[in-house]
Order: sequence, then structure tokens, then C-alpha cells
Amino acid sequence: MRNTDECIFCGSQLKANNKTQSHLIPELFGKNATLNDFECDDCNKMSGRWESSVGTFLTPIRIVSKIKNKKSKIPKFKSRLDDYDYPTEIFMDELGVLKGKLATAEDFKILDDEIAKLTFRLGGANPFHIYKVFLKIALSLMPDKKLKKEQWMKHLLFSDNVTKQIFPCMYQIYTDQMIFPEPYFELKQLAVQHKYHPQYLLIAYFGKTMLEIVLPIKKPKNKIVVNMPPILEIQGVRKTYEVEKIDLSNNENKRWNMTFTLQMDKRNVASFQMGLTGNFNDYSIG
Repeated sequence: MRNTDECIFCGSQLKANNKTQSHLIPELFGKNATLNDFECDDCNKMSGRWESSVGTFLTPIRIVSKIKNKKSKIPKFKSRLDDYDYPTEIFMDELGVLKGKLATAEDFKILDDEIAKLTFRLGGANPFHIYKVFLKIALSLMPDKKLKKEQWMKHLLFSDNVTKQIFPCMYQIYTDQMIFPEPYFELKQLAVQHKYHPQYLLIAYFGKTMLEIVLPIKKPKNKIVVNMPPILEIQGVRKTYEVEKIDLSNNENKRWNMTFTLQMDKRNVASFQMGLTGNFNDYSIG
């Protein structure tokens, strides 16, 4: 909540006919009540167009984390075709059992008796749109004084150019345990002295995943290279976790694969191996 009569993103006057309460954290990350009153309808619609790419990107995470949508249902996944006759389909049934129909055995690999890798072959999504959604959330979390100082970042929301100001990388940390039942976002200001180093890091926690997004810097230099190691804040016992660096510098639709390590039930592994393609098979995840 902010005491303002202007949209914090575009600066337009907020009036009864152009202001509705919208979600600060999109419900694509899970149900939440993070409503804001500082955004105009045009800016809300603008970010809504970016969310189609975010939805594509988040679908695999939502399925393995059992994150439900507005209708209390876990989304279904259908892969891109590539050179196969039909897509791989993956979904969660009413009992919480993961089911799949494979187009290729490459999408599901058994590593040992109880461990398997499941690959989601994602269709087109715009990486820069994904970055903008996170940048918009980060700006929403800035206190008024910080936001006034860093208002130059707002212009990047309305630009189609991936400039040298932007560090379009995101770290995805996936664990085999459900540890974030509700989405939680946190903006951190980094304790760095160098003016050419990123100052802010946005962290998103939801389901079995933590995402870390580096925010832009005001005066970058062409030759400087900044390596941002993941801040592993996941606490507690876990069997496996995976860290992946994702490049979000492309402003055109991109295809990529997302792979998860799953804890399997031995009986379901055996059943799944008997019919690798063409049939739905059940397998449970830890």
C-alpha cells in the first residue's frame, strides 16, 4: 500500500476509471493476496501480456510442486512436437499422482531404482518478458525513497531493447521437497561498493523452487563481468537439489528444456518402463 495518486510505473494519474486492485505477485506463482493500489490499468494490462511467457516457463514447476491455479487445479503440460508424431503430455491427477504419455523415451530417464529425470520440452516463450515481470515485482517492493532513487529502472519496462544495463540472468534452484506452499518474494540490496556491480537481487520462493534475478545497474561498463553465485537459503534435509543459470537476454520467443530429478516409487518405475510411448503411465514423486 502506498500513499500516491500516480501510477508508480508510468506516472499517470490514478482515478476511479483507470485504477483497479491487481496482484503484485501474479497468481501463476500460486494463490496469494498481494493486492496493490498503486498501478494504473494500462500498466497492469501491459504486464498481463508478458505473463503468457511466464506461464509457459512456470508450468513444469507448478506441476512438480503441485501448485494450483485460480480454479484449484494443477495445470497440464503438452510439449512441443519437435520431430515426433505427438507431444509428450504430463499432468497430475486428483490423487496427486503424476501421469504421462511420452513421445520419446528421452523425456523420461531412469537413473537408478528410485531416481528418474523428467524433461519438459517447452514451447515458445519470450525470455525478456519473463525478466520484465520480475523487474516489475522488484520495483513494487522498493520503499518510496529507494524507488525515487532508482526510477531509471522503470524505463526498462517500456523498452524492447535488452541493453547493457540489464543483467538478464536468473538462477533456478530446485529441491526435491515442497518447502514453499505459498509464494513469497524478497528484494535484497547487496552490500557492494563498486558502482559497476548490481545493487539488487530479487528472490522468488514457491513450491519446490527458488528463483534469483539480478536487477539492472545504472552505469555498466562493456568489459566488466559479474558472476552472481546463487544464495542458497533453503534450509532442512533434502536428498537432491539442482542449480541452473537461465539466460533471459533474448527478446524473441525461445524454446528450451526444463529437467527435474524425481524420487520414484519402485513399482511405478517398473510399470512406466513397460510402456515407454503411446500410453499413459503413473509414477509418483517425493
